[in-house]
Amino acid sequence: MTAAPPLARPNFWRDSHPNAVLSGLVAILIGWAGPNVLIYSVAQAAHLSDATAMSWLWGHAIFAGLAGIVLSLRTRMPILSTWSTPGIALLLTALPGIPFAQAIGAFLTSAVLVILLGTFRPLTRALGAIPPHLAAALNAAILLPFGFHAAQAFGQEPLLVGLMVLTYFLVRQWRPLWAVAGVLVVGVAASAGLGLWHPAPVAVALTAPQLVWPEFSLRATLNLALPLTLLAFTGQFVPGFGVLKVNGYEPAPGPVLRVCGLASAAAAFVGCHNLTLGALLANIVSGPEAHPDPARRYTAAVWAGVFNIAFGLFAGTFLHLLGILPVQALAALAGLALLAAIGSSLQAGFRDAPGSLAPALVVLVTLSGVTPLGIGAAFWGILAGLAVHALEVTGARRRAAQVPVVQTPAAQSPATQSPAVQPPPEASAPR
Repeated sequence: MTAAPPLARPNFWRDSHPNAVLSGLVAILIGWAGPNVLIYSVAQAAHLSDATAMSWLWGHAIFAGLAGIVLSLRTRMPILSTWSTPGIALLLTALPGIPFAQAIGAFLTSAVLVILLGTFRPLTRALGAIPPHLAAALNAAILLPFGFHAAQAFGQEPLLVGLMVLTYFLVRQWRPLWAVAGVLVVGVAASAGLGLWHPAPVAVALTAPQLVWPEFSLRATLNLALPLTLLAFTGQFVPGFGVLKVNGYEPAPGPVLRVCGLASAAAAFVGCHNLTLGALLANIVSGPEAHPDPARRYTAAVWAGVFNIAFGLFAGTFLHLLGILPVQALAALAGLALLAAIGSSLQAGFRDAPGSLAPALVVLVTLSGVTPLGIGAAFWGILAGLAVHALEVTGARRRAAQVPVVQTPAAQSPATQSPAVQPPPEASAPR
C-alpha cells in the first residue's frame, strides 16, 4: 500500500474564494448599516461630541476586525467579532449622567471580567453542552426579524425590493453562490434608476481616535460594567457559539472569550464598550454561500475583519456612503443574505427533535423580546428551551423504565428454568 499524500498546509490566499470576499463585505455592510449607526443615539443621549462617537466606531472596527482575523486564522473557523449590540441599548439609558472617563473605566472592568469568564472551565463547558437543535432554534429566532424587515421593506418599496427578491431566486437557480452578489448589484442599480437614493458630497478623510484615560467608580461598575458583562455573555457569546455550532464549527469557548476580552480592553481606551463574538452576522460568513468548502470558510471571516478595519479607518466616509442607499434596499439585502441560514436553522431545530416543544419555546421566548432583570431575550429563550428539554428527556427515561420487559425462555435465569432442561452437574462449566 502506498502512503496517502500529506494534507496541504492551510494557506489563506489559496483557500480564499471570490464568494468569501463578497460574504465578508456584505456582513460588514449590514453591520455598519444597522447597529453601528445606533452609537449616534447613545452619543446624543450622553451629550458626547461627534469626535467621541467617531472614535468609538474606530475602536470597534479596528479591534473587532483584528480579533476576528486572529481567531479565524488560529482556529481555521469563520469567527467574527463585533461589539455588544445589547450593550448599546443599555448605554442609551445608563450612560447619561456618568462621566465618560468613568464609563471608560467600566468598559475596561467589563473586559477584564470577560477574560476571567474565559478561564472559568465550568462555564466554557456549559457553553459547549447546548444541544445542537436548541442552538439551531435560537439562531432561527435571532435571524427571523431580518426576514420580517425584508418583507416589510417590500410593502414600502415593492418595485425595488421585488426586483431584488426576483434576482435572488433567479440567480440562485443558476449560481447559488452568486445570488447575494446579484442582489447587491441590482439593489444599487434599481435604487439609482428609481430615484430612491440620496447622493451627496462625500469627503474622504481618516478618522482620528481619541485616547481617554479611565477613571473607576463604584457607581459606574454597578451600573455599567456588571450589566455590560452579563449582556455580552447572554446576548452575544451564547447565541454566537450557537450559530457556529449550527454551521458545524465548535471552537473552544475559553480562547474566544479571552481574545475578545483583550480586544475589548484595548478598545476601551478609545471609548468603545465590549467586543464580543458575532451572532447574527456570523451566519453570513459561515454558511454555504461564503465558500463551497466548509474548511475554508474561515477566509470569509478574515475578509470581514479586513473590511471592518478599512471601514473604521474612514468611519465618517463610509457612514455617508451607506446613507446614499434607501433603508429598504439595505433591509432587503440583509434579509436575503440570511434567508438560507434562516431556512437551515428552522429545519435543524425542528427536524432533529420531532415532537419536542423545546425548540418552539426557544423561538417564541427569543422573538418576544422580553428582558426580565434586564437580561436579553436570547438568554431567556435558550434557558427556557434547556429546561423543557431536560423535562422531556427525564420523562422519556421514566416512561422507558416503566415498560415491562418480556423475557423469552432462552433469556430466563437458571432459577426459573424447568428442571427437565437444566444441565446435569457434571456438564456444568467450572466456576
